[in-house]
Amino acid sequence: MSVELNELQESARKVIGGAGLAANESATWSQLVELGWLLVSVPEALSGLSMGLPGACILHSELGRGLSAAPYLAATLAVDAVCQSGFSDREHWLDRMIAGELVTASLAESGVQTSGKHLCGDVQGVQSADSARHMLVWTAGNELVALIALNQPGIDIVVKNTWDQTRRLFSVRLNDIDLGEQVILAEGASAESLIRRLLVQRDFALAADAVGGAASILAMTVDHLQTRIQFKRPLAMFQSLKHRCADMKASIDAAEALLFDAARKVRHEPDSPDARIKAMGTKSFATTMFARVAEACLQLHGGIGMAVEHPCHLFLKRALLNEHLGSATNVCTQETARVLMAGTR
Repeated sequence: MSVELNELQESARKVIGGAGLAANESATWSQLVELGWLLVSVPEALSGLSMGLPGACILHSELGRGLSAAPYLAATLAVDAVCQSGFSDREHWLDRMIAGELVTASLAESGVQTSGKHLCGDVQGVQSADSARHMLVWTAGNELVALIALNQPGIDIVVKNTWDQTRRLFSVRLNDIDLGEQVILAEGASAESLIRRLLVQRDFALAADAVGGAASILAMTVDHLQTRIQFKRPLAMFQSLKHRCADMKASIDAAEALLFDAARKVRHEPDSPDARIKAMGTKSFATTMFARVAEACLQLHGGIGMAVEHPCHLFLKRALLNEHLGSATNVCTQETARVLMAGTR
């Protein structure tokens, strides 16, 4: 990584580490807004840091390391969508969002359809929808991207309780929402390109979150093995346990290398079909790895790892949800395999 990215990582690790695991959502959100983290991928022409996908992945990884509850991913998707749009009030909207006004977005696949001049359908996996004034929406047919006000008639917001206690997700139903009263960011071919860009960023972010979370729980597990005494010696002295930790460390390093190599290669064309494939492959590999590592680490903690008071279960539940958010793991695997097989013919 570059000097700038290393400095960003060190700074973010201090901030997130100081807040503690699964810190309060509102406090973390206020802090990251104050630090200007929403500007990390904003172009310099719009007063941003212009660090692209690599910079965003750094922050998502550190937030995953700390099991952050802040709706940072949803907010950055909305910020980037506004940056890439050409509507006249773009700078005003950016100022509002960078100042902390939350515009949320779905972390799942879209179920929204257009019906004439109206929008209808369910938007799943919307983070912190009860704290947001607007929501970024794209249609399942890739023909439209818009900002929808959440306080208007025809919007039903329902909390979706999940195992993952570190993120608050909601289901938002759109009942014949009039498009004429919404902020349209892109339509037609422009919308298709922007949606592909957003999906790439979403999947890279979930992969980075998985890498950070896996590294964090492994470090916690190694500390436990070094202090837990069994048969008059630390568990870390048992060779079989050393090998398990070494295997997990190798898996995490492989996922991290894949993540940043892919992010570097597509940073200038995040809306290309190649970027979409790289994002899906990276997300599939990293989230699957996180689930395996979290389960193994919980086992290595023994009985205490099963206790609700211990944070092990928080990592495992976040890992399992990460597999289902964004592009589904089975879809990622099938699409990546299809492209690889096509390349060998």
